[in-house]
Amino acid sequence: MASPILKLFRLFLIGAPLFGQIYWQSINDAFQRARFQERLLLIYIHTPWCSPCVMMDQNVWSHPLIANYATANFHCVRLNAEDRDSIPFNGTHFPYLPELHANQLAYLLLEGNMQYPAIVMMEPSGEVVLALRGYYKPAFIDTLLHYFATRSYQRMRWEDYQKEYQSQL
Repeated sequence: MASPILKLFRLFLIGAPLFGQIYWQSINDAFQRARFQERLLLIYIHTPWCSPCVMMDQNVWSHPLIANYATANFHCVRLNAEDRDSIPFNGTHFPYLPELHANQLAYLLLEGNMQYPAIVMMEPSGEVVLALRGYYKPAFIDTLLHYFATRSYQRMRWEDYQKEYQSQL
C-alpha cells in the first residue's frame, strides 16, 4: 500500500484538484490509469435534471473528507447518463440512444436500470463489482468508499464491515 506522501505526489503528477475537490477523469483515461495503478474506478452516473444528483454533488462529493479520500484511492469518473456525445471506452465508442434517452455506456453499466444518481465500482479488469442507485448521506458513502478502497469486499460481507467501520462523518 502506498504511503500518504506517495499518494500526494501521484496526485500532483496527474493534476491534483484543490483540497476538498474530486479529480474527475474521463472513463477512458481512468480505465487506462487503473490498469497500471491497481485502483478501482468509482463511476458516478448522473443527469443534469436529477435533484438527488444535485444533492449528491452538494452534500457528498463536495465534502472535503470524501473528496480527498475518493481522489487518493480511486480513479473517479463523472458520467452524464444522457450525454449525447459518443463516449470512448476501452476501444469502443458508445453512442447516445435516443429511444432510451441515455448513453449506451451508462445503460450497460446500470444494466438498463436507469435510476439516478448511481455509483458503479469497477475493477481495473473492467468487471463491475457494484452498481448502487439512489442518494446516500456522506457517512454511508464514506463507509462504502473505505470498504472498496481497502478491498474489504473481497474478504467480508458488507453488513459485517458496516458494523466494524466507524465513519468520522
